[in-house]
Amino acid sequence: MSALDSKQRPEPSTVMAMSTGSPTLSMAEFIIAGKARVEARRRAAIAACDTVGVILAGAPEAAADIIRRTIVAEARGHCRVLGTGVCASASDAALANGVAAHAHDYDDMCFVSMAHPSCALVPSILATGELVRASGNAVLDAYIVGFEIECRLGLVMNPRHYHERGWHSTSSIGTLGAAAAAARMLGLDAPSTVHALGIAASLACGVKENLGSMVKPLHAGMAARLAKAGLVASKRSIDGPQGYLAAMDSQNPPAALTDAIADLGSRWEILETGITVKLYPSCAATHPALDALLALKDKHKFTTEDIAGIDVEADSMTSRLLTYSRPSTGLEAKFSMPFCAAAAIVLGHPTIETFDAERISDPRIQKLLPVVTLRANSAFDASTPLSQAAVTVRLNDGRTISARADGARGYPGRLTDNELNTKFLACAQRSLNYSAAVAALEGVRAIETTLDITDLTQLCCDGLV
Repeated sequence: MSALDSKQRPEPSTVMAMSTGSPTLSMAEFIIAGKARVEARRRAAIAACDTVGVILAGAPEAAADIIRRTIVAEARGHCRVLGTGVCASASDAALANGVAAHAHDYDDMCFVSMAHPSCALVPSILATGELVRASGNAVLDAYIVGFEIECRLGLVMNPRHYHERGWHSTSSIGTLGAAAAAARMLGLDAPSTVHALGIAASLACGVKENLGSMVKPLHAGMAARLAKAGLVASKRSIDGPQGYLAAMDSQNPPAALTDAIADLGSRWEILETGITVKLYPSCAATHPALDALLALKDKHKFTTEDIAGIDVEADSMTSRLLTYSRPSTGLEAKFSMPFCAAAAIVLGHPTIETFDAERISDPRIQKLLPVVTLRANSAFDASTPLSQAAVTVRLNDGRTISARADGARGYPGRLTDNELNTKFLACAQRSLNYSAAVAALEGVRAIETTLDITDLTQLCCDGLV
């Protein structure tokens, strides 16, 4: 049974009486008092497990190391930087863990916010959770309200905000989600939560031109770090005539936010749309095609020498994201359909090691790059948000074989427990020894029964390699 397909009947959600004041105040009231279903917590627990794993995988990476060296110079506090022996302030720990979470582009994603939600939410919640010695269930509740706020903003702002204007929603929307989650974790009242959202609105940023560079994971880290209440902000920082939604060139006018948040507390995007867990450490737009290509390879047993060409058709979004036809770095290769396809043929299921520097120049992969094509098929656009792909492999013996994928294996409702556990252990062992990785997995899988989240974060810093 899929880990996302519980057969238990969920609890009825608590329908809240929303404020008749500003939409930001209504969001704040939901943030501090929203009560999610049990099944929503289960999905949040899966997201937490996946994200802790990718943080441990990303902790040794260059971008994470740069941030860690920066904060160590003036490290204060007791919040853990996972996969290391470093402790720092809550904001610095959130920054470091957020960068690590997004370092491999292996973290989850959401089709409504068009963001990687957990790489900002989980580091923010863990850091603030350590401050208040929160329970695992409190951590999951904070995750859920942050996720729901991101989704409602995404409903109003996308697709134009992400697709056409170049904003990286992981940062530009994720900053507000992380602020919401931290406010819940810290027990802020409604006015303070309004101010926290307003501060986050002024600090939200992140442009997609930096996709394929070391700055992309920084977006996640900054989103996590900036989620801390403090100064007094305008009550209309989000929906005012010169507020966040207007400045970010939202798809819909600021007034649309009122309708978008009207069902907060009664409808849960985490259950309806869900969270996509990545099974390959590359841009999610490559995943449907990789699923199809690997299935063809497994069925027909062809090798590199058998291939005359690989033709990929996908929706229009895919070609706008995968901009590197001849990548020169591992980060660029994650946004290259030719590289991902060629590497899947040569090396099999893509792993973190697939994108190591020496693999980029592998002559077997380089030989295949020119024969891989990517073409946008507008007919697939109607399937949004589930990306579709069609893959045709032309063989030297004259045969043509094809496969089609509607979404990818890690999409909501398709992920298995074994896939999640296998991914976690592979990721965690980049920072922890095997025994410590197993203990961390057992700990994070039991997050709903954890009385003090510091017990879990400690497990993620034991047995360092």
